[in-house]
Amino acid sequence: MKTTISNLEKNTHTIYIICRILIGLFFCIAGFNKLFHPIFQGYMFNTISTIGFPFPQFTANFTAFCECIFGLFLMLGFWTRISSVFLIIIILVALFTHDLSSIPKELIPIKSETGVYEMDPFTWLSYFLYLPQTLYLLFLLLFLFQGCTGFGLDTFRKTKSRNS
Repeated sequence: MKTTISNLEKNTHTIYIICRILIGLFFCIAGFNKLFHPIFQGYMFNTISTIGFPFPQFTANFTAFCECIFGLFLMLGFWTRISSVFLIIIILVALFTHDLSSIPKELIPIKSETGVYEMDPFTWLSYFLYLPQTLYLLFLLLFLFQGCTGFGLDTFRKTKSRNS
């Protein structure tokens, strides 16, 4: 048992790096698609327009560009904390303007004779935690506080400046 825990502890940096790279890759690909794929451009524009942001085309392109670039930076471990801040802002805006409205206000049963139930706080919380944006937000907070550890350009820059 101690050996297993010891092996897991040795691999925490590797797991952290893999998570950082994959979350960065997700944001980079999502932003790239919203910039260059006509279907995703339409989805992004419609979402931004529906929410009521000013200058919807500029806002959609700027947001997609930030997702792509800061996702790439996160993946490379470059400006990890700054990239995390920008991506956290994007996630929070998406959560509060779009995604929270997807949580139902009441529970509608399969059998209509059971009746409709009000949404209690614990059930609402389970719906909230089920949103993928919540998990991305938690990872980004980890990257914000931890920074780039292990493999990444920030680590390379730190070691290079120490050796100079």
